Amino acid sequence: MTKRSFGVRMATVVGASVLLVQGVSFGAGTAPMGLTTPVQATKTNLDPGRMYSTPTFAVDPGNSLRIVAAAADLRSRRCDVMRSLDGGTSWTMLEASPALASYPFCSQSQGGVIQAPMAFGRNGTLYMATGGWDDQDGARASGAIVMARSTNLGDTWESTLVYNARGKTGDAAENVRPAQGLVVDTKHGSDDIVVVSFNVSKPNSAAPNAVPNLPMVAVSRDGGRNFEPPTDLSAGQFDAAPVRQQALTSRTTVTLAPGVTTTSTTAPPAGSKAAQPDQAANFGGSNARLASDGQGTLYALWNSGASNITPAPPAGRFLSKSTDGGKTWTTTQTMPFSYDNAGARFAVSSKGVLHMVYQRNPKPDLNGYGEVYHQASTDGGKSWSEPKVLSDDNEAELKVQVIPNVSVAPNGRVDAVWWDTRDDPGTRSNDVYYSYSTDDGRTWSANKRITDQSVDRKVGVWGANYDITSPPAVFSSNAYAIFGWDDTRATPASYTIPINGEYGAGIQDVYIAVAQFEVLGPANNDTARVVLAAVVGLFVVGLILLGVAVTAKRRGAAPLKASSGDTTKARVG
Repeated sequence: MTKRSFGVRMATVVGASVLLVQGVSFGAGTAPMGLTTPVQATKTNLDPGRMYSTPTFAVDPGNSLRIVAAAADLRSRRCDVMRSLDGGTSWTMLEASPALASYPFCSQSQGGVIQAPMAFGRNGTLYMATGGWDDQDGARASGAIVMARSTNLGDTWESTLVYNARGKTGDAAENVRPAQGLVVDTKHGSDDIVVVSFNVSKPNSAAPNAVPNLPMVAVSRDGGRNFEPPTDLSAGQFDAAPVRQQALTSRTTVTLAPGVTTTSTTAPPAGSKAAQPDQAANFGGSNARLASDGQGTLYALWNSGASNITPAPPAGRFLSKSTDGGKTWTTTQTMPFSYDNAGARFAVSSKGVLHMVYQRNPKPDLNGYGEVYHQASTDGGKSWSEPKVLSDDNEAELKVQVIPNVSVAPNGRVDAVWWDTRDDPGTRSNDVYYSYSTDDGRTWSANKRITDQSVDRKVGVWGANYDITSPPAVFSSNAYAIFGWDDTRATPASYTIPINGEYGAGIQDVYIAVAQFEVLGPANNDTARVVLAAVVGLFVVGLILLGVAVTAKRRGAAPLKASSGDTTKARVG
């Protein structure tokens, strides 16, 4: 290679590198500059029986390159923790378990559940809430809610009980799993205020005197080491007769089949709660989704529920709010009772704008159809924007969008993800799709496919007798949005056991991808600054070498001349 050739190539390559760095900075804050290729976060687990749920994320507020994720292995029933120190490019599975020895299992075998919510507090302290149980408790009964805390990014854990239902029998027996939500208040008190939400149900109660589910929050004021007795968010919300009447009058009238003149329903026993449906004891709630504006205000969005009422009334949405670190909560009904009030996912911006996403079926005559919607509130939940459909596919093709999730970056960008079948070739599969908004949900970006190949749902735990579905994971920083999902691609092609043949059938891993909005690192990362300086240095060296090569070429080469009498032009080469 000549000096000139080397110089030109060096200048071209290094110059392109510098332009790439500059181009990345030009895109900051407007649109994603690129989507990383999905990586398998559970790659080091070679167990042929692994069956992971979708993950949860926590990003270190002091260093956005440090990300921790957790997921439940639904076969081993234990929660595993993964960590990335490079913004999600590579992942390490950690050895330490967040579980208590007497409550080794964390998984919950029901649909729509996020298995292990996580959050950071002060001074890099990491928190994770899980269900806790053992074989003596049973898959959906008894057990406990467990809080795990780590001060070294998950290398070691200190765990304690949030609430314990083990040992309760008869009418006192409770089911308290799973942990529905987790938020940390770093603005009040001398230590982190940690808030966990979960449901309490009474498995041994039955109609006509069943006890409805109750949405509970438990608070720790010493960094997750000890928890106060939990608060029932629904307490007192149905004492007023007009509220109950709204629920009861929202019920759909039962239509008898042609030729049927009566039903086989018998009158409930006199004096039972079923005989007197219009009473507060028949109403409760569930699925409290927690969120914080990062300024010290805590929110819980939950759906009402009822027992001993036939037909059952539709759910209403209620919003509970605390401005004193969870000491007191004020609750208001934020959506009327409606069959469209499916469980919503919920996030709040630093300016107090509330965002929720949910699925509903706008075509009830089509079984299994679904669309994903977004609504926002700028007045604390008193009023909401009109529902906006987030998908931009061809509605005529009747593709399905379901089980969404939402997150809000500190700068207000709203990131929404969901499961989508628009790329399904007809063999039962789905993909993760994404859209974002930079104006509080008034407008949304074009949909972006996150998965690089469709997830085969003929294996895994998506449907059939299991239906352990979870929303795709999403976490928002100013610099990026990170996504995670459960993926069955590692299942061997020769795997022919039908989905009902064994628990889940096949293999299910955690995959993760990142949409980058800003340059990661140069503003607060020494390594990135060194790399940038090196690139600039190489660029300068390339220019010098190019100049030397050009000068040498000019000095050492004489111009070609046509020979005497030759009438043709001189040719080079």
